[in-house]
Amino acid sequence: MGDVEVTTNELNRPSEFGSMTFSIKVKPVSSQAGRAKKDMVTDAIRAVTKPVKYLLSSDVSVEIVWFINEDERYESDASADVDNIIKPILDALSGPDGIIINDEEEYIEITIKYEPDAWYQKDSIIFVQLHKALCMPVCSKLPPVQLKILLDTFETQINARERFLVMGENYYIARTVMSIQRLYHKTRITDFKIVTLEDLRVKMETGVIN
Repeated sequence: MGDVEVTTNELNRPSEFGSMTFSIKVKPVSSQAGRAKKDMVTDAIRAVTKPVKYLLSSDVSVEIVWFINEDERYESDASADVDNIIKPILDALSGPDGIIINDEEEYIEITIKYEPDAWYQKDSIIFVQLHKALCMPVCSKLPPVQLKILLDTFETQINARERFLVMGENYYIARTVMSIQRLYHKTRITDFKIVTLEDLRVKMETGVIN
């Protein structure tokens, strides 16, 4: 059912290093998905955890790493939201056939890892809709001359990427002509200000961007 990295010894007793890692080849589903889809995730995880002969009885930290194609995660609205996939996974890990007694402990620790140079001030970020539903974050407080250079560069890059895709190249080859800045599908940034490229160019001419 999946690629499992649990050794025979770990099936009988917990690792002395206090950690266990296993990979499951199953597509995560939202907590709002139908029972059949959630059961697929549960069955895939329980195929690993049910043979384990112990339950963890103290505080646990569960780290979930979701490997998914960048275009599917960020540039479409097809994949489930990250916050909605967690509950079905934790439910499957808990109980007699899981490895955790329950997931009800009221204790959280949050670690956020990030690229140290990739950030925007909250009061200046806007999203420019460049192509179809794809948007790029920009700093609205840039001087007009610099903002125009940035927009012209983005537009050239996205047009080049689309030409690669039309030629039949795969997403990651086409992605090489873009900047390192990630694109976002507009349905994933509905709480932010979104302007079309054309509207932003008009705003730049009038001097009123925000």
